[in-house]
Amino acid sequence: MNFLIIPNLDKRSSAECTERAIKILNSRGCTIYMLPRHIKVWHNLGVMEFIEGENDKEIDMVLTIGGDGTLIHSAAFAIAMDKPIVGVNSGRLGFLTELERDELDLLRRIVKGKYAIQERLLLNVVHHHIDGSEEHFTAVNDAVICKAEMASRVADIDVILSNGYINSYRADGIIFATPTGSTAYSLSAGGPIVCAGMQAITVTPICPHSLIFRSMVFGPEEEFTIQGKYINNSDALMLSVDGKDAVHIDPGDWLTVSRAEQTLKYVSISQNNYYRKLTENFSNRR
Repeated sequence: MNFLIIPNLDKRSSAECTERAIKILNSRGCTIYMLPRHIKVWHNLGVMEFIEGENDKEIDMVLTIGGDGTLIHSAAFAIAMDKPIVGVNSGRLGFLTELERDELDLLRRIVKGKYAIQERLLLNVVHHHIDGSEEHFTAVNDAVICKAEMASRVADIDVILSNGYINSYRADGIIFATPTGSTAYSLSAGGPIVCAGMQAITVTPICPHSLIFRSMVFGPEEEFTIQGKYINNSDALMLSVDGKDAVHIDPGDWLTVSRAEQTLKYVSISQNNYYRKLTENFSNRR
């Protein structure tokens, strides 16, 4: 079995976890690939260099070592290769990661094929420019639309549903979240927790300037068109996908958000792991 290991070396314990993981997998006859920026650290352990676009077919699974952010930002590799992904938590909060750093021996179960694949919904986000060009993004967690400047000023945003209905929001912004992302920014903004395996899209306004605007859960077939109204000013909006890819949405531009054709193939070892972590992380947060 061939693994692409992506560690977050900004976390203090990631280097130790990575070395242990490599040794465990090597002992089971696995081949380890790493990105060029990481391979120099562990070249003495016989790891192979991963070149995107060249070694894709040789990878069976992506293994991240860090935290939730490491898994989310590394998911692009797994999605592009259509391979499963599993995370080891070497930080403080690892809600999306399947294993803790003291559970590395469970990697042997994965090598034996003793795991399940949970296909998680992704969002396809398209930025339509007024000149006809487009930019495409894939969201694992969420897509956030808010003011590009002056955070204290509310934004006026129209969200148009597939049936033509228009909901006009006056708020600091709007969060479009996957079930995976329902426990992230969307939850902090008052959105519901949606079980990770469900097919749904959550729309949550950020600090809405109204008593009637509340988070709503839509079916997976819904497509949303988002436009700024610019009632009192012409300030641009900003799009952020999974906490990165900050893009200005100028007047005349618009966005569409829908379910992506691909899914994130998430490795699960224990069926109860999601609910256990849900309880532990949100009742004992410090």
